[in-house]
Amino acid sequence: MTKPLEILGSFWTLAVGADPLGDQRCLHDFRTRVEIAANAGFTGMGFWHADILEIRKTYSFQDMKRILDANGIVNIEVEWLLDWFRTGERRAASDEIRTLLLEAAEVLRARHIKIADFGNDCADIAQLTEEFAPLCRQAAERGTNVLFEMLPAQFSRVPSLDQVLEITRGSGAGNGGIMLDNLHLLRSGIGPEQIVQTLETGDLIGVEINDGTLALPLKFEDSVVNKRLLPGDGEFDIAAFLRALWSVGYDGPIGVEVLNEYIRKWDLRTAATEAFAKTRRVVEAARSSTTLRGVS
Repeated sequence: MTKPLEILGSFWTLAVGADPLGDQRCLHDFRTRVEIAANAGFTGMGFWHADILEIRKTYSFQDMKRILDANGIVNIEVEWLLDWFRTGERRAASDEIRTLLLEAAEVLRARHIKIADFGNDCADIAQLTEEFAPLCRQAAERGTNVLFEMLPAQFSRVPSLDQVLEITRGSGAGNGGIMLDNLHLLRSGIGPEQIVQTLETGDLIGVEINDGTLALPLKFEDSVVNKRLLPGDGEFDIAAFLRALWSVGYDGPIGVEVLNEYIRKWDLRTAATEAFAKTRRVVEAARSSTTLRGVS
């Protein structure tokens, strides 16, 4: 692995104060957040739809792009689009977020828009595939990709690699792919061997890592939104996860997505520096072990 290391700090990792179950805005100044992330070492950042709306009260998308460029933040993620497969009022609300994210992705030159079927109680694979295709076309017109995040069965009707890939491949969209979070794969019983057996070189992939305990938590949702750990602070075999992805040709940025109720109370600089340092340590160790195994 000789390509320079690129680490993307997800919204939830770097947006100190934002609460996934409450006020989802990060109220810290956008420029300050970007500068601190860049100084910590990040070359990518993620932005949540509610956060984007808050930022735009002070900065235009053009302002945001200039600040990101000036600080070397080149890998941009915008999220989270839900209900894109529905009809009625929920679809209307989703379409407003879709418009926002598409515009943000176009001006910020985002690498991808992240979506999921969280809360899906109506759509099967055929319907999801049918709705995924036009979303990808809209994103392609704006020069970005769409990554469908695979979630465990507690949150999704398509909780497997095969099912999500059936949607992304079946859509026929070259800019449509899958987002893989090691936590969600672990909780779905999907290990490195299945990743290697299922993914193909042509699949568009996004990658997120975090850490935690191997034991299945009693409060599943709480473990996802409040108890994730920074890489290296838990029991997950992150190196095996990354080696599997690199073996099928992935060479993009590594996102770190940590939703933790205590980290939310840290100051911006501590959150950024700790997240980057620990993620870099884990990823570099995985890259070293990959080289030793003869994989390049």
